Amino acid sequence: MTMMKIIYFLLLFIVPIKCIEWKKENHTYVVVPNKTIRPNQLYGFRIFDSKQKTLLYQLKVSSKDMDTAMLVDNPTKNMVGNLEGIWIDKAFNITFSVYDNKLIKWTDGIIQSKWHLLSPYYTMEYNNEQFIAKWKGVSRQANVYTKNQNELLAEWRPPTLSLLWKYPKYNLKIYSNKLPDAIYFFLLLVMDHRYLDYDS
Repeated sequence: MTMMKIIYFLLLFIVPIKCIEWKKENHTYVVVPNKTIRPNQLYGFRIFDSKQKTLLYQLKVSSKDMDTAMLVDNPTKNMVGNLEGIWIDKAFNITFSVYDNKLIKWTDGIIQSKWHLLSPYYTMEYNNEQFIAKWKGVSRQANVYTKNQNELLAEWRPPTLSLLWKYPKYNLKIYSNKLPDAIYFFLLLVMDHRYLDYDS
């Protein structure tokens, strides 16, 4: 076997391994809707570790003059993020603020809803950068990308059995540290409510 053939066969193994490493998640959460959910009402989430054994965060919601959500770190009971606006109705206007451990400060952001070829998608501005989140087809799987969609930052999808329920739990896989985890929680919350709205 010539040297060129040896190199060729080595590349066949090396390239797939590199692709798998790029897709390997940094960490995973299980995001579970609150037990008591009333029709056409806001609902929050409980956010567990990947084994769904340890409760890490609670996403609490309320709706009066506007829809609001508060992310609470469960071990410390400290608020680490908040979101407010209108997202359960047809109107859409959302701002949020999260405590960024990398920047060591509170940082604001905006989420907007847009349409392309009759399909909704979401743009987000945070720390002077733009990101995109969208459902994958008509499924309940969603992906979050950088603005040019050349880097997958996170994705979530329900486990197979959870699809039998109107309010499924989600496995949230995060592949990058580019954004605070709180932002993915907020996106999932908003998009899940909007998914039910479009589906109804």
